[in-house]
Amino acid sequence: MKMKYLVAGVLMMSMLAFAACGQKQEDAANTVETAKEAVSEAVDKQEELLKDFTGEMDLTGSWQDEVSQRATMEIEKAETGTYHIMIHWSSGAKEASTWEISGTYDEKSGMLSYQDGEYCVHTWDDQDKETISGEEITQGALLKEGDKLRWQDSKNSTDAVFVKVSK
Repeated sequence: MKMKYLVAGVLMMSMLAFAACGQKQEDAANTVETAKEAVSEAVDKQEELLKDFTGEMDLTGSWQDEVSQRATMEIEKAETGTYHIMIHWSSGAKEASTWEISGTYDEKSGMLSYQDGEYCVHTWDDQDKETISGEEITQGALLKEGDKLRWQDSKNSTDAVFVKVSK
């Protein structure tokens, strides 16, 4: 008789262990599913964030420096896809710096980089006679930041952020 109870006890313990194991498998499956959802959500958030820095953008039009509002940028697009950019930065009533830049915008990087920007300084005397000086070649990039453009140039120590003011 004791043997009968012992066998029944062992069977009961085995069944409980099997049920617990099944519960652990179900918990593990739920944990894996939760992890998959979290990873998918993180990827979606990352892709949404990257849209601000990559993808399509219409660069053509007039832009203005959002901080100092002393710099303007005129951008035209040629049929070849190359952008021609003229930046005018006013240093005062009688002095301004200009950059002429050409490049192709890359949607994957969200950037237009250049190696041959033409920089010079224009000054005017009291008779409004213009003098051009400081001519040099610069390199830099325009980087997409949402609807704005961040401009980095080897001639400037700080970046400038431009907002579109007209098409």
